[in-house]
Amino acid sequence: MSKEISITELHAERDTLKQRCNEIIQNAKQDGERRMTTEETKEFDKACLRMREIDMEIDNRQQSLRAKGIPVSNKEKFSLRRAILNAATRSSQTDAELSVMERAEAAHRGSGCDALTGQIHIPLAEERAMFTAATEAATGVVVEEEQKEMLLPLQANLVLSQAGVRMMTGLKGNISWPSFTDVDVYWEGENTTAKDAGGKFNKGTLVSPVRLTATAAFSKQLLVQDNIDVEVFIRNRIAQRMAQKIEETAFSKEKLSEYAPKGIFTDADLAVSGAMSWANIVEMETNAAVNNALFGNLAYIMHPKLRGVAKTKVKDASGAGGFIVDGNGQGLLNGYKALATTNIASGLGESADQYGIVFGNWQDFFIGQWGALDLTVDPYTRSKESIIEITLTMWANMGMIRPESFTVGALK
Repeated sequence: MSKEISITELHAERDTLKQRCNEIIQNAKQDGERRMTTEETKEFDKACLRMREIDMEIDNRQQSLRAKGIPVSNKEKFSLRRAILNAATRSSQTDAELSVMERAEAAHRGSGCDALTGQIHIPLAEERAMFTAATEAATGVVVEEEQKEMLLPLQANLVLSQAGVRMMTGLKGNISWPSFTDVDVYWEGENTTAKDAGGKFNKGTLVSPVRLTATAAFSKQLLVQDNIDVEVFIRNRIAQRMAQKIEETAFSKEKLSEYAPKGIFTDADLAVSGAMSWANIVEMETNAAVNNALFGNLAYIMHPKLRGVAKTKVKDASGAGGFIVDGNGQGLLNGYKALATTNIASGLGESADQYGIVFGNWQDFFIGQWGALDLTVDPYTRSKESIIEITLTMWANMGMIRPESFTVGALK
């Protein structure tokens, strides 16, 4: 009777297979980025299948040990790359992936959103990091380095986050933003009956979660790379696809679909229009002051074309006042942040070459997220190209909490 292979030996075999897969990929790259040959593809797929079998065997062994009360050290952390590859090859997810997805499913059940349908579910409001990388320091010591989890609204990719919008995750059910009208105050005599001060609550517009979807594609060769750089690339790619759609929607001139939230420039009344000028910039700030909205996270957001014009245009005819964008190289506009994005609407106002610009307290613009991020893995549609497509589904909404906090314009 042959001796059972130990867990250590299984790990060693897996490492050898992984190394061989990397060699096949490198050989293809060295030959001018050619596709793998039929023989290489067969060997590659066979190695991948064996690695999945080894993962399952190790998992079964560890579960058996746990059932006997024997402690098992498991330092493995959630890997989105590995979860996608497991789903594509119909392999069992490891404990690390299952524990994260179970938390996502539990959070989603109370969100009031549609049921999850994909193979992978990720919580977007985690308090602890889900990803771990081994980084070799200059001393040669290997240390664990915690990575950020998948947080909506994908802050690093949004110009809106730089402006300081209100980010909300883990929402449940419909929400609204109540308002309260001002009370009246009167001077009265010592014994005169006080008048009703008035004032009442307004429940505000009800905000419900809307399904947001996007598609990302990855090569099979990329997904088999057990590398932290690949892990980060995959997560960033997913984040960027969602972030791009969020900003495109926020600054849209027309509703992107009947289900999409209303954009800032959709049916907007333009407070300023015409040429980029110091007078128009100051008028936008003045409008905020008149509406008692000159406080909070104040910033201008505009198309890069407008910021380019403002950097080269003087405030007055003499030029003594300097350029419209100043701040000693800090890129300030009228003393406030001047942020730019190509997602902002164009073709506004009376001229086709006018671009959108918004000034306001961005704390009064919210981006909300409900439930979990749902990933459906499709390894079949583009299988001949060795491409795996991921359909991303997220439940979110956005909009202005207090419209009077924003001044919208179109300049050129």
